[in-house]
Amino acid sequence: MMRLVALMNVRSHLILEAQLSPYRRSEMRLADSFMQQIPDHSVTLFDKGFWSADLLLGLNSKGENRHWLIPAHKGLVSEEVARYGKQDRLLRMKVSPQARKQNSELPAYWEVREISYAVNGKTKTVLTSLPAATYSTKAVAALYQERWEIELGFRDIKSSLQQNAVTLRSKTTELIYQEVWGLLLAYNVIRREASLAAVAFGRSPSEIRFKPACHYIAVQLIVMAAANPVSATGRRLSELRAGVAGLFLDHRPRPSRPRTVKISKTRYPVDREAAPLK
Repeated sequence: MMRLVALMNVRSHLILEAQLSPYRRSEMRLADSFMQQIPDHSVTLFDKGFWSADLLLGLNSKGENRHWLIPAHKGLVSEEVARYGKQDRLLRMKVSPQARKQNSELPAYWEVREISYAVNGKTKTVLTSLPAATYSTKAVAALYQERWEIELGFRDIKSSLQQNAVTLRSKTTELIYQEVWGLLLAYNVIRREASLAAVAFGRSPSEIRFKPACHYIAVQLIVMAAANPVSATGRRLSELRAGVAGLFLDHRPRPSRPRTVKISKTRYPVDREAAPLK
């Protein structure tokens, strides 16, 4: 087993940085290795597993106008310092002795902003470094909803490029790393072309359907390889991007498919027409 930590742009789904390691190494240490790659004037949406004063304070201090947003942990010990609204307040928390032992520059306490909001009848709570004077409660809640775009990006790699394979094809450690880097590079090539096509047509890069774009680009690259690679490259790239731009998502409402409990595998025959138990 191996571990992969990636930095993805939620608007274009492009992977900006990635690190691979044996599974025993923590995600936090892998993330530390490319924190400097996070651009200035940005907001990084973290998964709950990246909750760390060292990591988050470092992101703020080692760049210009770099902020973060992360779901809140249950049972968080804190005290309220200020209140900006009914569901918006500033908290002060103690930095753990273990964290300060590893990094002596950490303060004894740090302050974070807590925001709660409702989604489909459920209350969600997030913590952030975004200032209340600039970002309203509604704006922060809407921003965190975009984190789902990251999951869609990884789904495209697993389902479209990997065809839902449970394991990789390679049998040695070196070849496994090579195969994963190949998948990430292929994914980024497709996403880059899709992003350029979407922007050219005034649409968002995330609106391009990845699987059809993947198939279309693969076919076009085969055709381009057989053609004259010098004289018509620019024209063929323009044609390729024009074709990709025709693969935008259909935003029509999908039919409702309620979740049902599947019957577990059994060696005994099942009568599907039997009367329900009373």
